[in-house]
Amino acid sequence: MSIRATLRCWWKAVVNRNRVHSEVDEEFQFHIDAYVQDLVSQGMTPEEAERKARIELGRPDTQHEKYRDAIGLRAFDELGADIRYGARSLFKNPGFSAVAILSLALGIGATTAMFSLIYAVLIHPFPYAGADRIMNPALVNEDRPDERRWFAMYRSQFETFAKGKSIESLLGFRAVNTELTGNDLPEDVSALYVTENAGTFFGVNPLLGRSLQPSDAQGGGQPVAVLNYKFWQRHFRGDPTVIGRFLKLDNANYNIVGVMPRGFAFNDTTGVGDVYLPISLLHDTVNPPVRWPYIPWVKLKAGISPVEASAELNVLVHQFAKENPHPFPKKFHLQLQPIIVPYEQNTGHTLTLLLAGVLLLLAIGCANCSILLLARGEARQHELAVRSAIGASRWRIIRQLLVEAIVISFSGAILGVAASYWLANLPLQLSPNSFPPESVIRINLPILAFSVGLALLCGLLFGLFPALRLSRPDLARTMQASLRRTAGNGSKRRLNILIAGQIAFTLLLLATAGTAIGAFLHLGKVSLGYDPENVMGAAS
Repeated sequence: MSIRATLRCWWKAVVNRNRVHSEVDEEFQFHIDAYVQDLVSQGMTPEEAERKARIELGRPDTQHEKYRDAIGLRAFDELGADIRYGARSLFKNPGFSAVAILSLALGIGATTAMFSLIYAVLIHPFPYAGADRIMNPALVNEDRPDERRWFAMYRSQFETFAKGKSIESLLGFRAVNTELTGNDLPEDVSALYVTENAGTFFGVNPLLGRSLQPSDAQGGGQPVAVLNYKFWQRHFRGDPTVIGRFLKLDNANYNIVGVMPRGFAFNDTTGVGDVYLPISLLHDTVNPPVRWPYIPWVKLKAGISPVEASAELNVLVHQFAKENPHPFPKKFHLQLQPIIVPYEQNTGHTLTLLLAGVLLLLAIGCANCSILLLARGEARQHELAVRSAIGASRWRIIRQLLVEAIVISFSGAILGVAASYWLANLPLQLSPNSFPPESVIRINLPILAFSVGLALLCGLLFGLFPALRLSRPDLARTMQASLRRTAGNGSKRRLNILIAGQIAFTLLLLATAGTAIGAFLHLGKVSLGYDPENVMGAAS
């Protein structure tokens, strides 16, 4: 039978279950009736003929099983029965279930939390379209190769730079501290001036209204403003009618044209902007004709590598250095750096170390569950021996025990994943400046797939050894109640190895945690080189 025909049979058997049952019953009854008529023609009475036909042809339920076995669904029926039995066993042994599930929940929850954090911070931290192609141009001082710094461009340089063949789009921005005026008390606001192509550069649809667009540069800059989500919530209490109203900054009115979504938190080196304004409005208030320089971000064309683009744009930057050598090192070269790199450098090694730690914790939980299943399995030797005696194959017993282990692992995974999002958000709350401000822990397909795969792996990992050990009962000795045996020397040796591995992992985690705590306490006692008592900082 072809795969397509098999799938069609399965679909018919599952979706039209009642109809298939009635068809099988009708077919079986047809054969019963035909056989009865044949026996009656041979001289039997109708009652005797029907009795003999039903004895020889069997019961209707047997025909249903044969039909499902013929189309390949019997294995699914047995798997469903194993799952139901495993779920019932959880409630039958609540103490064992609680210890096993909590052991796995701790390991799976911590591991899922770390994966969620790594995914949100390092794998997919930015909501921008083509975020992997957005680069931060950095100057590398050749006398100090580890020293990298941003640089700013004036308008003419920016326009020349934007003509690079490898550049798809170029964004310029500059942060300015302003005051929200017009109320009883002024309020400090971080205004981020960005080039008017910001809407297409980021490719993020606003929550309300529109983004900045090229037409906002007309006439020396239109007084329009796009609000950050948190500023909108804080100052306007999430009012959806804010579009078209005016925002007064430094006694100048700006027409509010848009509100960005919660996940958009574009920032410069000083922090997330509260308000996004057209950069055409930015100029020196003392010398109005003078335009301030601004920092560039580069979005490369698809298929262009950062190395290729750096080689091309390096020539242009050296021309800028000849025109105005003051901001540039004597010997330098341009390096396009993905915008995620600073966060990878600051937190990548720490997150990797934490992930290794929680994986060890998960290994300890799996070893703990294996020991619990072995102990529980010794009490089930008689049950498993009976199953083997009445015809259950070794593979059938292994499958049942593995399914029970996977039921436990999925129960632990559900509990662990529920707690993992609180655990994953904890580092973002404790140290928000160490991570991209756009990083958001959320449920998505990669994290769900990771959690499901982790649950399956844990179920197989801690369930395989007990299943192999318990699937070969000694029928002759186990069936005698007075001679129930415990694990033999070989099994005890393997069990000791399992316990030794669990203890080794635990000691490794304790040693690592102790070292980390000691280093943190030492860091708090490091001399600053001055007396910090009564010293305060002031920001304008």
